[in-house]
Amino acid sequence: MSSIPGLRGLILAAAAAVITSAGAVVVMMEPADATRKITGTVESAPGLAWTVDAAATNGNTTSEFRDPVAGTEYDVGSPGFIDAGDTLVTVLGASNGNMPLRDPMMVGINAATGAVRWRAPAAHLDGCARTPVDGRVVCFVAPSTDPPALVCYDIASGKVTRTPTDWQIFALATADNRVYAAEGDVESDDVRVHAGTLADPAADWTRSFAMGTSWESVSTDALDVSHGQGLLTLGAQLAGFDLGTGAPTWTSDLAGCARTAATSAALVVRINADCTGGTTGTDLLDRTGHVLASSDGKVAQSLSIDRPTDDTIPVLLADGAHDRHTGNLVWTSPDLRTKTDNGNAISGTATAILGDLALLRDDAARTMTGLDMRTGHRLWQIKTERSGTVTAWDRSVVVQSDYTGLWAIDPKTGSPVWDIPFLAVDKTPDALNGNGQLTAHDNGRYTYAAAHTMIGLRPIDH
Repeated sequence: MSSIPGLRGLILAAAAAVITSAGAVVVMMEPADATRKITGTVESAPGLAWTVDAAATNGNTTSEFRDPVAGTEYDVGSPGFIDAGDTLVTVLGASNGNMPLRDPMMVGINAATGAVRWRAPAAHLDGCARTPVDGRVVCFVAPSTDPPALVCYDIASGKVTRTPTDWQIFALATADNRVYAAEGDVESDDVRVHAGTLADPAADWTRSFAMGTSWESVSTDALDVSHGQGLLTLGAQLAGFDLGTGAPTWTSDLAGCARTAATSAALVVRINADCTGGTTGTDLLDRTGHVLASSDGKVAQSLSIDRPTDDTIPVLLADGAHDRHTGNLVWTSPDLRTKTDNGNAISGTATAILGDLALLRDDAARTMTGLDMRTGHRLWQIKTERSGTVTAWDRSVVVQSDYTGLWAIDPKTGSPVWDIPFLAVDKTPDALNGNGQLTAHDNGRYTYAAAHTMIGLRPIDH
């Protein structure tokens, strides 16, 4: 009997694929020619590995990507995703103003190829934790919508599991495979924080806190456990607690329109401000609530990335840097302050702490500066008309974004490295914009999510 030409080869190839399925998956996920050069970019720029269109993926022309951390009960979140390694977990739903997203779905996307791995219903979620636990994205439902529960999405399969609870959870955080849940009636100063597992979220400890605020004032980041201590913020009240035992360690009030920022290791920067927008001073609080250092300078620094090398790098307060252990002033720099465009107010210039370097942007002078965080010495300064948000740092280049695109500089010198205009990636004007989330992965790979489009960038093999 004669055989069809090539059939035997196809059969053998199919058999080999079955026998070495893991290798076949790798080949399918990362084909040699999958990444294309983006027109007009320099050789050092990453190429476009994949694109995912929100409308096409969800079968609805009004669907958009949303960061799961903000939940789906109200459409108040921005585009984004939870980085779970090989899988990016995002929400797809139809925008509906401030009302709930219509028909929201939690979606798992292959980080290497952009392929949709799974999708699962995601209605009435009040919020999700940024960091997965035990291979699952952890969310919560408050009793105002559905029966209260922790709702978990398996990162590999999308399988949904629910842990019912009678709590009125208003904030959720995770760290080191532990779940922290804050619940209670904030308007009656009747609040508890629990720590435990997905199956038993109170397995480790439960602590009560006599503090509260109005429901409208509860923020998605009311509970922070990512900087070496627990920090609960409700309205004008702060409470620190030990992550291991839940024991309250200190309390403080935020006068006027003060705000806080947590930093390592277990430190809190309290920015004191009046309610007309003016800064009146800054305090550095240690893990006991003791004021390590204070500055009466009318300058506040606002960092989009805060990743010091270690605790030998000082903390910026106003126009100076203070030791993280003693609070002693280490150095000051006039580069850390500038006048606003109207010349009537002073503002801080620091935008990021990158290891042992501070990145500064002075919009009035149209300059960008690199400061040595150990000495305060200016390492470089460049003139630039372009002003964007510092969105990612992979310890090689720092990437900024605005409504026109993404661009990278060498933080050691300020020299430009690459520039990727959004219109070079997709000529549709609204496909990509500056109101998105950029995450740097290993080996020069990036993921950027805008409302309508998500893209994967990675180095081109030459």
